[in-house]
Amino acid sequence: MSNFPEKFTDFLQELFPSPSEYQRVLKTFEKRPTTIRVNTLKTDVNSVLETLKSNHIKYQKSSFSDLAFIIDNQYRKKLTSLDIYESGDIYLQSLASQVPVIALDPKPGETILDLTAAPGSKTSQIAALMQRQGKLIANEQNKPRFFKLMHNMQNLGVLNSEKSEDEFIKLYLQDGIRLPYILQTKFDRILLDTPCSAESRFQNQDASTYRYWHIKKVKTLVNTQKRLLKSAFAALKVGGILVYSTCTINPHENEMQIQKFLSKNPNAKLLPIKMTGLNYAPLFDTGSDIDISHSKRIMMDQNIESFYLAKITKTEEIESE
Repeated sequence: MSNFPEKFTDFLQELFPSPSEYQRVLKTFEKRPTTIRVNTLKTDVNSVLETLKSNHIKYQKSSFSDLAFIIDNQYRKKLTSLDIYESGDIYLQSLASQVPVIALDPKPGETILDLTAAPGSKTSQIAALMQRQGKLIANEQNKPRFFKLMHNMQNLGVLNSEKSEDEFIKLYLQDGIRLPYILQTKFDRILLDTPCSAESRFQNQDASTYRYWHIKKVKTLVNTQKRLLKSAFAALKVGGILVYSTCTINPHENEMQIQKFLSKNPNAKLLPIKMTGLNYAPLFDTGSDIDISHSKRIMMDQNIESFYLAKITKTEEIESE
């Protein structure tokens, strides 16, 4: 039985008209296991696994990343009492949340923007793949979330708090729609893990996860996403890579958002996302003739929530509409 608002279950049934698929999807909204990412800025996988073994914490390696591990919730309290958690050697991060940065594929020495960064899960993941070499800009417009971002960057070894100016990373407390125009910098890679309705993260037994969901709010978010995407693309170098991602199921925030963006930006091209070890769900048919088959929708199950990803490159520099 579902505790979700009737409007949300009606919406789900529209998306998944097959009764068996609807019931399968509904079951995935139960509480998922604890999942971690090894922070290679501070440690290595073997050291973390030795600590887990010595503390009798059972783990399972993820199917798509050597740094991601699944841990049963019965061990969560013990895990978060360990020094490796307190010191930032590991970071609690959902499996799907780790996928956009892997798709972005950051390299040492590049100039990279994380436009909506707090609390910093993906920012720290980008920094680790860059090996703290290059230039990383991380932005958050909400003040409490910005300070959470700053704390996490210090704890995870991304931000050197002993120096007044860190040459690798700079944090901004700024409107993400305006920031690219303020910076006037062209980036090699940009992550836009955009604010969204977070439908994939709803938990049936936790009303706080879905209390504020409403169709009207989704419409507001769609407009914000559109503006953020336009700003991010303006800041992208020709030949650069922009990954747009959401943790929602809603086609208005996913397939339709990307289709509308591509229709207004002839210099934008979708790139294939080549990642093994993940199951992908069919894209929703929105009736548009714009091909977005290179974008991906992660199949939700008991271990992983759904994420939507689109990997975009800029073919030439022209004025967008």
